[in-house]
Amino acid sequence: IIGEAYPTLAEVPLGAIESTSYKAPDGFQIPAYLTLPPGLEPRSLPLVVFPHGGPYARDTADFDWWAQFLATRGYAVLQPNYRGSGGYGDAWQRAGYRQWGGLMQNDLDDGVDALARAGIADPQRVCIVGASYGGYATLAGATLTPDRYRCAASVAGVSDLPLMLLETERRTGGDDSMSSDWWRQSIGDREEDRDSIRAVSPAFLAERVQAPVLLIHGTDDTVVPIEQSRRMLRALNAAGKDVRFVELRGDDHWLSDAPTRIQMLRELEGFLAEHLSGPPAPP
Repeated sequence: IIGEAYPTLAEVPLGAIESTSYKAPDGFQIPAYLTLPPGLEPRSLPLVVFPHGGPYARDTADFDWWAQFLATRGYAVLQPNYRGSGGYGDAWQRAGYRQWGGLMQNDLDDGVDALARAGIADPQRVCIVGASYGGYATLAGATLTPDRYRCAASVAGVSDLPLMLLETERRTGGDDSMSSDWWRQSIGDREEDRDSIRAVSPAFLAERVQAPVLLIHGTDDTVVPIEQSRRMLRALNAAGKDVRFVELRGDDHWLSDAPTRIQMLRELEGFLAEHLSGPPAPP
């Protein structure tokens, strides 16, 4: 060994990572990784659903500082490689095209059901947390299936899909730019699919929210503009919902600065401790 990436964690008990899968209602097996909190029996645990960004990315069994942070706080962490994820072939990735709030979201919810049936997770103590596309999936969970999640924490998440498409056009040279083509392929056409896109945009669905929401966003984010979180904040405030917004001053989409990354983790830790604690469900 030449060196260690996280030398201060060498003696810290970390969560065990398991490769798993579960069956969706249409018969497909959804691959996922489950990180279990160290020192706890895997029975009726509070669960954090942690969808990756992208959405054409994927989770692996490598060290994940988000998942381990959450696991060492006592939460089971589920990271589904939902349809639309990369690394599983072209058909798997294409299955996620124009499925924001649809099939990709269903794959997350099915993972909660699978862990609840197995007795690993307490279905009454589930929070959804994510960044970037995962932040969108978090807000979609809070609005499309509001009775499923006890709380929702979105970091640099998309809330208004039509606005995201429009801003991409403005910033990248019009609706025929490569970036616009990519987003249109992923989400849909801003004009032709206007109604269906609005129907899965959390900023238009704030009245449905039942759970407390934490919004965190870097002020210098050039991938998902901070206006996406501000837009969601205004909608939630107008609807009288429980929401907290944290701006990370000077940080970008990837939380590149250590002080603001730590700030984010502290905010998330306190938020989950407040809303995801409590006694387990009776057997």
